[in-house]
Amino acid sequence: MTSVLIERTQDTLATVHLNRPDKRNALTLGMWRDLDQAFRQLEQEDRLRCIVVRGAGGNFAAGADLAEFPTLRASAAQAETYGQHMIAALTAICDCRHPTIAAIEGLCVGGGLEIALMCDLRLAAPDSRFGIPIQKVGVAMPYPELAILTQMLGRSTMLALLLEGQLHDAAWAERHGLLTRVATDLESELSAAIGRILGGSPVSHRHHKHYTRRASDLLRALDPADVQRSYTAVETADYREGIAAFFDRRTPKFPGE
Repeated sequence: MTSVLIERTQDTLATVHLNRPDKRNALTLGMWRDLDQAFRQLEQEDRLRCIVVRGAGGNFAAGADLAEFPTLRASAAQAETYGQHMIAALTAICDCRHPTIAAIEGLCVGGGLEIALMCDLRLAAPDSRFGIPIQKVGVAMPYPELAILTQMLGRSTMLALLLEGQLHDAAWAERHGLLTRVATDLESELSAAIGRILGGSPVSHRHHKHYTRRASDLLRALDPADVQRSYTAVETADYREGIAAFFDRRTPKFPGE
Protein backbone atom coordinates (compact mmCIF):
# COMPACT_ATOMS: atom_id res chain seq x y z
CA MET A 1 0.00 0.00 0.00
CA THR A 2 1.38 3.40 -0.99
CA SER A 3 1.86 5.51 2.12
CA VAL A 4 1.52 8.88 0.35
CA LEU A 5 -1.16 9.15 -2.33
CA ILE A 6 -1.99 11.97 -4.74
CA GLU A 7 -5.67 12.15 -5.67
CA ARG A 8 -6.91 14.21 -8.62
CA THR A 9 -10.47 15.47 -8.72
CA GLN A 10 -9.83 18.10 -11.39
CA ASP A 11 -6.85 19.65 -13.17
CA THR A 12 -6.70 22.52 -10.71
CA LEU A 13 -6.97 20.54 -7.45
CA ALA A 14 -4.85 17.76 -5.92
CA THR A 15 -5.18 16.05 -2.54
CA VAL A 16 -2.13 14.51 -0.89
CA HIS A 17 -3.17 11.69 1.45
CA LEU A 18 -1.00 10.41 4.30
CA ASN A 19 -2.03 6.79 3.93
CA ARG A 20 -1.23 4.48 6.86
CA PRO A 21 -4.65 4.43 8.50
CA ASP A 22 -3.92 1.27 10.49
CA LYS A 23 -1.03 3.14 12.18
CA ARG A 24 -2.94 6.43 12.48
CA ASN A 25 -0.67 7.68 9.69
CA ALA A 26 2.45 7.50 11.86
CA LEU A 27 5.27 8.87 9.73
CA THR A 28 8.08 6.68 8.47
CA LEU A 29 11.30 7.74 6.81
CA GLY A 30 9.87 6.45 3.54
CA MET A 31 6.81 8.66 3.97
CA TRP A 32 8.98 11.74 4.43
CA ARG A 33 10.79 10.88 1.19
CA ASP A 34 7.52 10.25 -0.64
CA LEU A 35 6.02 13.48 0.66
CA ASP A 36 9.02 15.44 -0.59
CA GLN A 37 8.75 13.77 -3.99
CA ALA A 38 4.98 14.37 -4.18
CA PHE A 39 5.32 18.09 -3.57
CA ARG A 40 8.25 18.45 -5.96
CA GLN A 41 6.07 16.82 -8.61
CA LEU A 42 3.05 19.02 -7.86
CA GLU A 43 5.22 22.14 -7.81
CA GLN A 44 5.91 21.66 -11.53
CA GLU A 45 2.25 21.47 -12.59
CA ASP A 46 1.22 24.77 -14.12
CA ARG A 47 -2.52 24.05 -14.21
CA LEU A 48 -2.66 23.22 -10.53
CA ARG A 49 -4.26 25.88 -8.31
CA CYS A 50 -4.66 24.28 -4.86
CA ILE A 51 -3.32 21.33 -2.85
CA VAL A 52 -5.09 19.73 0.12
CA VAL A 53 -3.12 17.63 2.61
CA ARG A 54 -5.01 15.19 4.83
CA GLY A 55 -4.73 11.85 6.57
CA ALA A 56 -6.59 8.63 5.83
CA GLY A 57 -8.86 6.89 8.31
CA GLY A 58 -9.86 9.76 10.58
CA ASN A 59 -6.43 10.99 11.73
CA PHE A 60 -4.08 13.52 10.18
CA ALA A 61 -0.86 11.95 11.53
CA ALA A 62 0.10 10.55 14.93
CA GLY A 63 3.72 11.69 14.76
CA ALA A 64 6.76 9.57 14.00
CA ASP A 65 6.67 5.79 13.79
CA LEU A 66 8.86 5.04 16.81
CA ALA A 67 9.33 1.45 15.65
CA GLU A 68 11.94 2.76 13.21
CA PHE A 69 13.98 4.68 15.77
CA PRO A 70 16.16 1.84 17.14
CA THR A 71 17.51 1.11 13.67
CA LEU A 72 17.17 4.42 11.77
CA ARG A 73 17.85 6.94 14.56
CA ALA A 74 20.33 5.04 16.73
CA SER A 75 23.19 7.54 16.31
CA ALA A 76 23.64 11.27 15.82
CA ALA A 77 24.67 10.66 12.21
CA GLN A 78 21.54 8.62 11.54
CA ALA A 79 19.36 11.20 13.28
CA GLU A 80 20.87 13.93 11.10
CA THR A 81 20.19 11.96 7.92
CA TYR A 82 16.62 11.29 9.06
CA GLY A 83 16.21 14.98 9.90
CA GLN A 84 17.46 16.05 6.50
CA HIS A 85 14.70 14.06 4.82
CA MET A 86 12.14 15.64 7.16
CA ILE A 87 13.40 19.14 6.40
CA ALA A 88 13.39 18.47 2.67
CA ALA A 89 9.71 17.45 2.81
CA LEU A 90 8.69 20.30 5.11
CA THR A 91 10.51 22.82 2.92
CA ALA A 92 8.89 21.42 -0.22
CA ILE A 93 5.46 21.98 1.34
CA CYS A 94 6.27 25.42 2.73
CA ASP A 95 7.88 26.70 -0.47
CA CYS A 96 5.31 25.22 -2.86
CA ARG A 97 4.04 27.97 -5.16
CA HIS A 98 0.49 26.59 -5.10
CA PRO A 99 -1.82 27.40 -2.16
CA THR A 100 -2.02 24.55 0.36
CA ILE A 101 -4.66 23.57 2.91
CA ALA A 102 -4.26 21.07 5.75
CA ALA A 103 -7.60 19.36 6.47
CA ILE A 104 -7.16 18.00 9.99
CA GLU A 105 -9.09 15.27 11.75
CA GLY A 106 -8.17 13.27 14.83
CA LEU A 107 -4.53 13.27 15.89
CA CYS A 108 -2.18 15.91 14.50
CA VAL A 109 0.96 15.27 16.52
CA GLY A 110 4.72 15.73 16.23
CA GLY A 111 5.82 15.54 12.62
CA GLY A 112 2.16 15.53 11.59
CA LEU A 113 1.70 18.92 13.24
CA GLU A 114 4.83 20.16 11.50
CA ILE A 115 3.39 19.12 8.13
CA ALA A 116 0.15 20.94 8.90
CA LEU A 117 2.01 24.06 9.99
CA MET A 118 3.85 24.18 6.68
CA CYS A 119 0.52 24.51 4.87
CA ASP A 120 -0.91 27.96 4.16
CA LEU A 121 -4.31 27.30 5.73
CA ARG A 122 -5.18 24.81 8.48
CA LEU A 123 -8.80 23.77 8.98
CA ALA A 124 -9.55 21.34 11.79
CA ALA A 125 -12.50 19.32 12.99
CA PRO A 126 -13.61 20.24 16.53
CA ASP A 127 -12.50 16.88 17.98
CA SER A 128 -8.97 16.99 16.55
CA ARG A 129 -5.97 17.01 18.92
CA PHE A 130 -2.54 18.62 18.72
CA GLY A 131 0.82 18.32 20.41
CA ILE A 132 4.56 17.66 20.19
CA PRO A 133 5.16 15.16 23.02
CA ILE A 134 8.75 14.34 22.09
CA GLN A 135 9.98 14.91 25.66
CA LYS A 136 8.30 11.61 26.52
CA VAL A 137 10.83 9.70 24.40
CA GLY A 138 13.82 11.89 25.19
CA VAL A 139 14.37 13.25 21.68
CA ALA A 140 14.98 16.90 20.84
CA MET A 141 13.68 18.94 17.93
CA PRO A 142 16.70 20.05 15.88
CA TYR A 143 17.39 23.15 13.86
CA PRO A 144 16.05 24.46 11.61
CA GLU A 145 12.68 22.89 12.51
CA LEU A 146 12.75 24.45 15.97
CA ALA A 147 13.58 27.89 14.61
CA ILE A 148 10.89 27.77 11.93
CA LEU A 149 8.14 26.70 14.33
CA THR A 150 9.24 29.13 17.05
CA GLN A 151 9.10 31.96 14.55
CA MET A 152 5.61 30.90 13.49
CA LEU A 153 4.07 30.25 16.90
CA GLY A 154 6.19 32.27 19.32
CA ARG A 155 8.55 31.03 22.01
CA SER A 156 5.89 30.72 24.73
CA THR A 157 3.64 28.48 22.66
CA MET A 158 6.56 26.35 21.49
CA LEU A 159 7.78 25.85 25.04
CA ALA A 160 4.27 24.96 26.17
CA LEU A 161 4.14 22.28 23.48
CA LEU A 162 7.66 20.95 24.07
CA LEU A 163 8.08 21.17 27.85
CA GLU A 164 4.68 19.85 28.93
CA GLY A 165 4.15 17.42 26.06
CA GLN A 166 0.37 17.56 26.32
CA LEU A 167 -2.24 16.90 23.68
CA HIS A 168 -4.47 19.94 23.21
CA ASP A 169 -7.93 20.31 21.73
CA ALA A 170 -8.79 22.29 18.61
CA ALA A 171 -9.95 25.32 20.59
CA TRP A 172 -6.53 25.57 22.30
CA ALA A 173 -4.79 25.14 18.95
CA GLU A 174 -6.84 27.91 17.38
CA ARG A 175 -6.18 30.31 20.28
CA HIS A 176 -2.44 29.71 20.06
CA GLY A 177 -2.12 30.19 16.31
CA LEU A 178 -1.76 26.56 15.24
CA LEU A 179 -4.96 26.73 13.19
CA THR A 180 -6.57 29.07 10.71
CA ARG A 181 -9.91 28.04 12.16
CA VAL A 182 -11.91 25.22 13.69
CA ALA A 183 -14.45 23.95 11.15
CA THR A 184 -17.79 22.80 12.55
CA ASP A 185 -18.40 20.97 9.26
CA LEU A 186 -14.90 20.20 7.95
CA GLU A 187 -15.89 18.97 4.49
CA SER A 188 -18.22 21.88 3.84
CA GLU A 189 -15.76 24.51 5.02
CA LEU A 190 -12.90 22.83 3.17
CA SER A 191 -14.92 22.90 -0.05
CA ALA A 192 -15.71 26.59 0.47
CA ALA A 193 -12.06 27.45 1.11
CA ILE A 194 -10.98 25.57 -2.00
CA GLY A 195 -13.62 27.43 -4.01
CA ARG A 196 -12.36 30.80 -2.80
CA ILE A 197 -8.78 29.91 -3.70
CA LEU A 198 -9.72 28.54 -7.12
CA GLY A 199 -11.73 31.67 -7.79
CA GLY A 200 -8.71 33.90 -7.24
CA SER A 201 -5.77 34.81 -9.43
CA PRO A 202 -2.92 32.27 -9.40
CA VAL A 203 -0.49 35.10 -10.11
CA SER A 204 -1.74 36.92 -7.03
CA HIS A 205 -1.57 33.77 -4.89
CA ARG A 206 1.99 32.98 -5.98
CA HIS A 207 3.11 36.53 -5.30
CA HIS A 208 1.59 36.63 -1.82
CA LYS A 209 2.97 33.22 -0.91
CA HIS A 210 6.48 34.15 -2.01
CA TYR A 211 6.67 37.55 -0.35
CA THR A 212 5.02 36.67 2.94
CA ARG A 213 7.64 33.92 3.12
CA ARG A 214 10.40 36.41 2.39
CA ALA A 215 9.00 38.89 4.91
CA SER A 216 9.39 36.33 7.69
CA ASP A 217 12.85 35.20 6.58
CA LEU A 218 15.21 36.71 9.14
CA LEU A 219 18.28 35.66 7.17
CA ARG A 220 17.56 37.63 4.02
CA ALA A 221 16.33 41.20 3.69
CA LEU A 222 14.41 42.31 0.62
CA ASP A 223 16.62 43.95 -1.97
CA PRO A 224 15.48 46.60 -4.52
CA ALA A 225 14.88 43.94 -7.18
CA ASP A 226 12.48 42.12 -4.84
CA VAL A 227 10.55 45.32 -4.23
CA GLN A 228 10.41 46.07 -7.94
CA ARG A 229 9.07 42.61 -8.71
CA SER A 230 6.20 43.29 -6.32
CA TYR A 231 4.70 45.60 -8.95
CA THR A 232 4.98 43.32 -11.97
CA ALA A 233 1.56 41.74 -11.35
CA VAL A 234 0.00 44.66 -13.25
CA GLU A 235 1.71 43.38 -16.41
CA THR A 236 0.10 39.93 -16.25
CA ALA A 237 -2.88 38.42 -18.04
CA ASP A 238 -4.48 37.71 -14.66
CA TYR A 239 -4.48 41.42 -13.86
CA ARG A 240 -5.95 42.40 -17.23
CA GLU A 241 -8.66 39.74 -16.86
CA GLY A 242 -9.43 40.77 -13.29
CA ILE A 243 -9.86 44.43 -14.22
CA ALA A 244 -11.90 43.61 -17.32
CA ALA A 245 -14.20 41.30 -15.34
CA PHE A 246 -14.70 43.99 -12.70
CA PHE A 247 -15.91 46.51 -15.26
CA ASP A 248 -17.94 43.88 -17.12
CA ARG A 249 -19.54 42.80 -13.82
CA ARG A 250 -18.73 39.15 -14.41
CA THR A 251 -16.73 36.42 -12.68
CA PRO A 252 -13.09 36.53 -13.82
CA LYS A 253 -11.50 33.55 -15.57
CA PHE A 254 -7.86 33.78 -14.58
CA PRO A 255 -5.38 32.12 -16.97
CA GLY A 256 -2.68 32.02 -14.29
CA GLU A 257 -0.22 34.05 -16.38
